[in-house]
Amino acid sequence: MIRVGLIGVGFIGRNHFNQYARLGERARIVAICDSDPKRRRGDWSEGGGNIGDTAARVQDLGDIRSYERVEEILADGDVDMVDITVPTFLHAEMTIAALRAGKHVLCEKPMALTVKDCDRMIQAARKSRKLLMIAQCIRFWPEYVWLKQAIDDRRYGRLRALSLRRQASTPDWTWDSWALNAKRSGGAILDLHVHDVDYALWVLGKPRSVTAQGWGRRSGIDRVHSLWEYRSGPVVYLEGWWDAPKAFGFNMGFTAVFDRAAVVWDLNTGKPLTIMTSDGRSETPQLAGGDGYYGEIDYFVSCIERGQRPTTSTPRDSRDAVAIALAEARSIRTGKAVAVR
Repeated sequence: MIRVGLIGVGFIGRNHFNQYARLGERARIVAICDSDPKRRRGDWSEGGGNIGDTAARVQDLGDIRSYERVEEILADGDVDMVDITVPTFLHAEMTIAALRAGKHVLCEKPMALTVKDCDRMIQAARKSRKLLMIAQCIRFWPEYVWLKQAIDDRRYGRLRALSLRRQASTPDWTWDSWALNAKRSGGAILDLHVHDVDYALWVLGKPRSVTAQGWGRRSGIDRVHSLWEYRSGPVVYLEGWWDAPKAFGFNMGFTAVFDRAAVVWDLNTGKPLTIMTSDGRSETPQLAGGDGYYGEIDYFVSCIERGQRPTTSTPRDSRDAVAIALAEARSIRTGKAVAVR
C-alpha cells in the first residue's frame, strides 16, 4: 500500500481526498497538511469550486495525522508520496522540497508560474530519482481521451479543425483570493486555460506559433482567444476565460471536425459526447466511467506500484504547456504571433 500525504485541503484537495477512498488498499491518505486549523480538524464546511466535489462538510479524519507546516509532513517517515494541492505560487518550492525529502510527488496544475521554476522541478526529480507528475486531469477525462483516440486512429478521417473551450465565472471563492492575484495564480491563462493548452499539446504536439487576443484586470489575463499554427495541420482554436458573472458557473468542451464527421461535447448542457457523421447519422459512443481526477490519481499510483515514470503526462509536457501559455500571453501583450520553440 502506498501511504499518501495530502498537502492542502481546499477545494481541489478535498476532491483528491475523496478519490483515494476509491483506491481501496492500493493507496491510503495517512497525513494531511494545511495552514488552517479548522481544515486540519476536518471542518471543510467552507469553500467552493467549479467542478467535481463542491459539497462542503465536516470530515471525520479518524487516525489521519494532521500537520500545520509542510516541513512536518515531509519529515514523516510513514509518507511515501505527497499530493500537492496548494495555490500555484507554492508549487515549485513545495515540490522540490518533497522530492529532496524522498517523496514521490503528484502536484496540481499548472506546474509553476515560470518555465524556470518548471525546469527546477524537473531537475529535482532527476536528482531524487523519485516520480513526479503534474495533475493534468483532462488527459484522463473520458470525453477527451475518446477524442484523442479518434484523432490518432483517424476513424473519421483526418482532423480538419479543433476548438477547445473552458469558460467560467470569476473565481472569487478561493482562499485569500489567491486566484485573482496574478502573482499567485498567473491569471486565467495559466490557472484555467492551461488545461486546454496541455490537451492540444498532447494530441497535436507543439504548434509553430500562437496568435492570441485577450484582456485582464489585476488578476492577470482573464480572457484568452488563441489560434495555433501548424504546418499543413488542422485549424486549432483555444478559448479560455473566467470573467463571466457568478450565475454563469462553469463549462468546458470541444468541437472537432474530421473528413467524415463532427464531434461535439459541452459539460454544462448535460448531453453526452455526440458524433454527427457525413452520412446523416448521429451517435453517442460508450465512454469509460469516472472522471479525470480519479484517472490521474489512479494512473500515478500505478506508476509508483510499477516503478515506472509517467508517460501519459510527463513533467516535460507540463513544462511545455506553461511555456506555450506564456507565449500566448506575450502575443496578447504585443499583438503579434509568437513562435513556439
